Amino acid sequence: MFKYIARNPFLILSLVLLLSACEPVKDRTIDKLDDIDAKPIYQKEIPKPISEENMQVEAVVGWLDSDLILYSAKPFGSELQQLMVFNLKSGKQEIFYQPIAPIVNVSISPSKDFVLVHTSSSAKKAAIHILTNDGTEEYTAVIASEELDYSWNPYEKGVLFLTSFFEDWSFTNYKIDTKQKSIVALDFPQPFAQWEERGRLMYLDWGKNDLGATAPLISMDIMSRKKETIMLDVLQFHKLKEGFMAIQVTSEKPNQAVYKFFDGSNKQMFSFTAPRSGSFSETAVPYFTFNEATHSFYTFVPDMDAKAGKFGEPYELIRVNYRTGDKMTLLKEAENAPITCSPEGSWCLYGHQQEKLIKMKDKKIYSLIETRKDE
Repeated sequence: MFKYIARNPFLILSLVLLLSACEPVKDRTIDKLDDIDAKPIYQKEIPKPISEENMQVEAVVGWLDSDLILYSAKPFGSELQQLMVFNLKSGKQEIFYQPIAPIVNVSISPSKDFVLVHTSSSAKKAAIHILTNDGTEEYTAVIASEELDYSWNPYEKGVLFLTSFFEDWSFTNYKIDTKQKSIVALDFPQPFAQWEERGRLMYLDWGKNDLGATAPLISMDIMSRKKETIMLDVLQFHKLKEGFMAIQVTSEKPNQAVYKFFDGSNKQMFSFTAPRSGSFSETAVPYFTFNEATHSFYTFVPDMDAKAGKFGEPYELIRVNYRTGDKMTLLKEAENAPITCSPEGSWCLYGHQQEKLIKMKDKKIYSLIETRKDE
């Protein structure tokens, strides 16, 4: 089964965008949302869903643009997956890329210009294929690896920070440059870093024997190795091109998570507080996604009446404008599951394989995949 990009539960990333520096910082609490009647309305299908008549859909990867959805599928009678493109408007399906080894992970760059395909025919090696957005292979590298993690550089197209993990969880960090067709090992202290600018990375600074849920957020220049502590007690962070988001949890209030949004100068723009679910480990947070074009942050918050510690408890899907601080409840009694929104924000992929679509205009949930009639 197609596997999404592996993330260490300690260090999933969170983010922020630009806002006027003269606007005062706002602190709000999630239980005062502008609620709407948003219980999910399930429909059998979108007008033209992905057909499984000739292949089994493995998983949906994400958006190549506002209409094109990238997914992996295995044709009936074949042992190998292939990447496909589905046009949401026309319903047309086309082959995007056919690897010669099993697909492990796929990642679309934030600019939508490149696609990384991680394949492997051996438990000890990883093949990294960088494709353009039409499926043309630009660069390939093979490295020793048990597991990979990577982050795209939004300031240099086709550049990535990549971490290769081994069986004992030791690791090697690399910089991949698609244009230069190079992969270079980096002397960098932690995995899971994200680009703050062209030659600078942000990361959570975990001690070797540190078993705590939070860590300091550090910024480090790759060349000079000069470090700067940005903030403490960070559970997760996520970096965008103009700012970042950090999720903090303090020992005084361990049942609350504070989502803080910062601009490109690391000045706080806005924050809100959400309850933490008892269903999760102390290091996990609900799924979330960003849409830079609409200045939107989407995430799930536990139902205020849900009993702590109950698995499968209902959530609310909310949208926060991190420039204005406006919040809206999009769905009630929703499942906490991966979500990725189209560039213009009218549709969102949703579900553990992103097999559903949420139409934001009417808050309806549609099935993206049409199963075979004999199933």
